[in-house]
Amino acid sequence: MTSTRPRLDARSAARTAEDLERFLGDPREPGSRISFRTQLHHDERDEPAPDAFAALREWGLHRYFVPEADGGGFRDIDELFTLFRVLSRRDMTPALSLAATFLACLPTWGWGSASQRARVAELVGSGALGTFGLSEPDHGCDVTAAELTAEPHGDGYLLSGTKWPVGNGTRGAFATIFARTGAAGPRGFSAFLVEKAALDPARWSPEHRALTLGLRGADVSGINFDRCPVPASALIGLRGHGLDEAIKTLQLSRVLVTGMCLGAADTGLRVTLDHIRSRVLYGRTVHELPVIREQVLAAYADLLIADCVTAPANRAFSVAPERQSLWSSVTKYLVPMLTDDALGGLSAVLAARHYLREGVADGMFQKLLRDNRIVSVFEGTSQVHQHVVATQLPSLLTGRAPEHELLSPLFSRTEAPVGWDLRFDRFQLSNGGADEITRCRPAELDGTGPAWASLRVLAGSLDRARSRLHQEATGLLRAERTLTSTARGFGLARRHCLLHAAACCLHTLLANRGSGFLGEPEWAVLCLQRILTRLGAEQFLDPACVPVVEAEMLRCWREGALFSLTPLAIADPREPR
Repeated sequence: MTSTRPRLDARSAARTAEDLERFLGDPREPGSRISFRTQLHHDERDEPAPDAFAALREWGLHRYFVPEADGGGFRDIDELFTLFRVLSRRDMTPALSLAATFLACLPTWGWGSASQRARVAELVGSGALGTFGLSEPDHGCDVTAAELTAEPHGDGYLLSGTKWPVGNGTRGAFATIFARTGAAGPRGFSAFLVEKAALDPARWSPEHRALTLGLRGADVSGINFDRCPVPASALIGLRGHGLDEAIKTLQLSRVLVTGMCLGAADTGLRVTLDHIRSRVLYGRTVHELPVIREQVLAAYADLLIADCVTAPANRAFSVAPERQSLWSSVTKYLVPMLTDDALGGLSAVLAARHYLREGVADGMFQKLLRDNRIVSVFEGTSQVHQHVVATQLPSLLTGRAPEHELLSPLFSRTEAPVGWDLRFDRFQLSNGGADEITRCRPAELDGTGPAWASLRVLAGSLDRARSRLHQEATGLLRAERTLTSTARGFGLARRHCLLHAAACCLHTLLANRGSGFLGEPEWAVLCLQRILTRLGAEQFLDPACVPVVEAEMLRCWREGALFSLTPLAIADPREPR
């Protein structure tokens, strides 16, 4: 599985994101290029924020949507993920529009012709937005029931049907449209690259914009076709391969969008600390109240768990793309759940302040809550991803021996990542029973001291939880022959996802021993306790580990660093560096 792609600087993603941070400025300041106040102003009016898009274009974010081979700046998915993460800590709305554009490009980068690649690169370079046309009004996640058709006509096709709701459905200049080109079945669909300016204006029209709970400034709308002619050259890849292309494209995008969750949760924690470290109740700051400290630190631990899950998922696109049919779904299930929980806990800390559209951070927290909820829905709902995991879980019980050599390139935060050219030739529709993350036992937890001792106890509890999961899954398979026919099977899939998160935490710790806070066990103890609580064994945060982890959280807050296990300076420190 060794990649022939060149290795990148291990800090390149962070340096690029730090440059964007410096350019955009402190979002708490009304005069910054993307400020909380301005974004909330546009959100209240259900409109996009043109200054935000102009600033991002000035900096050159669009360049990272185009591979280097096609004249752009894309080299590594982790770099783009981190850019979306720091953008989303300001506002998820422009991030969604730009992520939809990148998603619309992906089938062309993966399977498109040279002329299609050149045209998409030109469009993106001009600032055009794109649309990924998969969803339909009556079918949601059931993409095999899609009704939009591409009927052969002369030397091209006639498109008929509606895609809705989709990102940039109205504002997008180009779209990747998935259409039925054959009888029902996996080979009944194809993908088409459609440029609106080249279409017969009498044969297409925008579909109404959806009124949404959050992301009120986003263009979530659609597009209608009425026997609209497109040339044969619009076909992306091979006819009848559209479903494969869509599934493999979504393996990438479902990981990428979780960066938005991390950005939103980062701001949620940061503005909460801003408030409770200065507000005084009962003669002391709110943060000094024991129950508040526990809730805030639990939210920080949840962010670290999500950080541990997303980092190897991003690395896997270069070193183990064959695994992403499973790992991308696990990541997409876990991260929105973890960040929703973190924001929910922080909303209890802020109490009435979290509900106001003014005051703390200009009222940004209530927008974070609303916006973050969409991520668990798009790119497949939580139930869809539990179904994916439940479908593959039987093969994981008896799958082939794991490849331990994958662990270091997946989990080391100092080892240089491998570049990737956005080709999809190694992507698969199933892992075939392979899962190095959960099936490779972590190295010996042989450190000394109370935190390492606590970690060994927690790891033993997780081993027992894993054994129970395997026993119950085996028993259910004997009785039902499948894990997807009952709610119990979905529950087993959820538990597998949590055990995956625990394994990611342990592998991250052990792959980075000697790397400061990252290589010390205290943070992993709190993270494993949070995971075991979700597995049904309620845990209170280890008091011996709390001071170490809390000190790191507060350092990130004071000095202006992302709440992450990978150092990244942001634009709004609470004290001079």
